[in-house]
Amino acid sequence: MLKRTMVTLATAVLGLSALAAAPAQAAPVAQADLPTGCVTWIEWLHNGPNSHYYGLGKVQCDTGTYQAKVVCLDVQSGVGYVAYSNYTVDAPMVAAAACNPGNVAQSVHVVPA
Repeated sequence: MLKRTMVTLATAVLGLSALAAAPAQAAPVAQADLPTGCVTWIEWLHNGPNSHYYGLGKVQCDTGTYQAKVVCLDVQSGVGYVAYSNYTVDAPMVAAAACNPGNVAQSVHVVPA
């Protein structure tokens, strides 16, 4: 009896841990909604007469609705972070996201809306 209870308990625990370990699935994005023909680039920002930093990420696509995501680096602390554009745009408009003043943009990415 004790052996059967232990087997049942072990099976239940292992089953629950397998469920807890399964990653959550994100809702799939339809292929027709994905932006195509996208170009990304980084520009200098001018924040006052003596403050210039390489921190403005821009995205332009041929089709779709999207935002810009820029990966930034705080040059004083060495900590990275992500900034998103404030607005979603439709192609062929340009979406832009800026790093905090004085921080450096490392890469720019398209975020489908």
